[in-house]
Amino acid sequence: VIFFVAIGAIIVGILTAPSDSYGYDWDIFPALVIAVIAGAFFGWLLAYPTARLRTDYFAIITISLGEIVRILLMGEPLLRAGGNASAIGIQRYPLPLQKWWFCGNETPVSSQGTEYSPLACSSDAELLPDSPARKVAEFIESIPLLDFDMDGRAAPYMLLLSVIAAVSALIVWKILNILFNSPWGRILRSIREDEDVAQHHGHDIFTHKARSLALGGAIAALAGAFWAWKLTGFQPSFMSPAKSTFLVWAAFVIGGAGNTRGMLIGAMIITLTEFFFNVLVAAQGSPSLPLAEEAALIDEKFVWLVTSPMEVALYFGVLAGLTLLFKRYAFSETFFWFSFIFLVCNYMFDSRSIDLVFPEALGGIQVQMTYVKLMLIGLLIMLSLKHNPKGLLPEVPYRPERPKPVGQDSEDVAAAAIPDYSESFEEEEVNEDE
Repeated sequence: VIFFVAIGAIIVGILTAPSDSYGYDWDIFPALVIAVIAGAFFGWLLAYPTARLRTDYFAIITISLGEIVRILLMGEPLLRAGGNASAIGIQRYPLPLQKWWFCGNETPVSSQGTEYSPLACSSDAELLPDSPARKVAEFIESIPLLDFDMDGRAAPYMLLLSVIAAVSALIVWKILNILFNSPWGRILRSIREDEDVAQHHGHDIFTHKARSLALGGAIAALAGAFWAWKLTGFQPSFMSPAKSTFLVWAAFVIGGAGNTRGMLIGAMIITLTEFFFNVLVAAQGSPSLPLAEEAALIDEKFVWLVTSPMEVALYFGVLAGLTLLFKRYAFSETFFWFSFIFLVCNYMFDSRSIDLVFPEALGGIQVQMTYVKLMLIGLLIMLSLKHNPKGLLPEVPYRPERPKPVGQDSEDVAAAAIPDYSESFEEEEVNEDE
């Protein structure tokens, strides 16, 4: 996933960056079209060396391509824009509709004859009181249920970008649903189930795979452009598989494969989990922030897990015994292995290792929410694969409706579709009597 996402982000960033900082100063929409086409093109090319590869081998090839792009972004001078000649990464590219959002249809001009930047328009409330960002801020303040005071500030640009992203996601959703219900979608599902059978029915397996990869690459490149706009500038470190490919795969497993609804539900779960733990990280530093009590409770439980592994092992052992008593063998096995892990920790780690990892000078034992987030997502994936392998919303087989002849209702068509064997049965009974 990160390979195609990086293609979209890099192409949009470099083509739209200012020409005086090693960019090409393109408009945003043509650059976005080129990025999507490039993603589709690389997806089509990827089908050639990977036509016979499946599952793990295909993943290894594509992750390697992502690493190649990341290394090129670190060392290739042509993949640097927005800074000086030695600055790594891509910055200073424009964001879609940002100037209109803060400055309105007509950008004001200073006394020196230069146009105001979007940042200047957003910071000066008297300069543009009727800009879209100001109007949206006033509308938010007027909603009594929100009870939110903007304090004279304009609505943030991320609000507009989220609306654009939501509209784009709905368009992609509609396109995928149309393709899913089309004959081509049925061919792809037949190839997924059994390539040999699909090939015996006259379908060119390679061509359909190449088209499918091209479609996926184009959508991922579009997502990469939105990711670049969200970051407003990115370094090679943004191409981390743990922050992209892994989370997309987690959403795929949790939500359910083979349908757009499951993918959307899984993505929402992963995204909200990410946001929730980001708030918890901030709450650890200040008791006045939201979720401060929850962060303190997590820290307390973490101290218990680290300092009393034997108690935790006994707790999970009791749960394993109870679930075994009620013949819940899968849950009993899970609790048993949790108990075994903490039992091993109790005998292998002593207080010195805890003091070295969590020195008192740095606040003692305190949980790192980033690792807790990854651990919970990993546990969620394992539990989903073990107890609900098809996801929260499993794929529902699609069967096209039987065509209805003109002038007949559905009951007549159904009755006509069932052959009448009564006469043949009567003939067989006569033959038996004879």
